[in-house]
Amino acid sequence: MTYKFFIYLIILTHVAYGQTSPQQNSKQFSFVDSLIVKEKYIVEFLDFEFPADIQDILIRVQKSMAEKKEWSEEYFSKNYKAGEGLPYHENFGVTKEEYQKIKNLDKTPPTLVVKSTASIKTNRTSETLSFTAIEPDVKFIELLKVDFKNELLIFNNDTIPFSKEISTSSSTPFGEWHGYSWKKEISNLKEEDNLKMDNLITKIVEINFGVIKATDKILLKIKYKDINKLTIKANIDMLCYLK
Repeated sequence: MTYKFFIYLIILTHVAYGQTSPQQNSKQFSFVDSLIVKEKYIVEFLDFEFPADIQDILIRVQKSMAEKKEWSEEYFSKNYKAGEGLPYHENFGVTKEEYQKIKNLDKTPPTLVVKSTASIKTNRTSETLSFTAIEPDVKFIELLKVDFKNELLIFNNDTIPFSKEISTSSSTPFGEWHGYSWKKEISNLKEEDNLKMDNLITKIVEINFGVIKATDKILLKIKYKDINKLTIKANIDMLCYLK
């Protein structure tokens, strides 16, 4: 298992959004139905670029924690607090001032860049939406299907429950955007348990559809993590524009 995922758990905070109930209305499915209307889209794969000094600090922290794997897991399980991250420790391999820089990333957001592109086709009926990859780089998008008739979002033959409506401020890397999220998370790790990666079994699927207010660009996020006791069965974290 790479420690990139582990590092991001440490340095990033959770952002809370408003939530609407899928039992009260189906506007989330109407939103997707009206959003994806073309027969073909160019997928612009997005990534975040940090300033050079921040990248250097992140690499050193990642290297140090990978070398001290058992200590890192124990320190994380005992000291991590959602919304606060981890308190500084010299075993991070950087100074306290350098560590504070990566904890303050929300004050110096990374630059959003297009790393690569690929093409997909949509398969539309009056009741369903699915995708066909024209290029192998985006083959996994074929796992995604929307059933408008029964109001189901399906990924890899698994129904993903509706999670929340998202409305952000202009401070995000994408600017102000609005959309909806579906999420399913299964884990054998309880809140009171110590983190032991050797025993961790977890599966996370998160799908976000959104639109950027300033540009009307379609934002699609697909996160699919499936880890079974250090065996990584799936590790997809796609963030892209569809145009």
